[in-house]
Amino acid sequence: MLTQTHIRSLVAAVALGAAALAGSAQAAELIVNGSFEAPAIGGGNYTYPATTLDSWTYSGSALVGATGANAWYGNAPPAGQDGDQFAALQSTGTLSQTFTMLGSTLDLSWLDAGRPSFGCCNGDQSYQVTLNGDLLGSYSTTSGEAFSAHDLVVHGLNNGGSYTLTFTGQATSDETSFIDNVSGTGAVPEPAAWALMILGFGGVGAVLRGQRRVFAAV
Repeated sequence: MLTQTHIRSLVAAVALGAAALAGSAQAAELIVNGSFEAPAIGGGNYTYPATTLDSWTYSGSALVGATGANAWYGNAPPAGQDGDQFAALQSTGTLSQTFTMLGSTLDLSWLDAGRPSFGCCNGDQSYQVTLNGDLLGSYSTTSGEAFSAHDLVVHGLNNGGSYTLTFTGQATSDETSFIDNVSGTGAVPEPAAWALMILGFGGVGAVLRGQRRVFAAV
């Protein structure tokens, strides 16, 4: 006969196995063109897109071709950029993308840097990151700051739900943060993993029902 200690150990073992199976699911990238490499606009160029462009919606923000000299940063871009292009989040401009969630936990990361100081226009920008309008965090850059990494984990999202990630500038003067390498991943357990978890918990339930019948007969 299984003792209560044995039952607790069995339940704990199944729970640990379930967690391991759930954690083994492959993460999928949900953000398209997170490095802002499309469309290729060429080094030294920049553009203020009037509409959604390769999955990103720019409003008062720019796409910068960051190879060689450029009016946005002078002779050389800040160190640490990803690829040949990045976005410029200027003043109160916004940069956003809508995606379909996979799973319930979003792992979000990105790079930011500060535009060099030109007197008239600098990189002392503050900005907010929101998801469907809910504030995830507030960040800031300083003039001439190299690219640095940020990351967030957002729980409790709806699998298959539509979400809009938005970067919003907070400066009322001409201040700009450069944004690059935006990544958002989500994952759900594979069907086989779900089946194993259900079988495991079902087995524990069967054992517990059997134990209750034995205890009642004693």
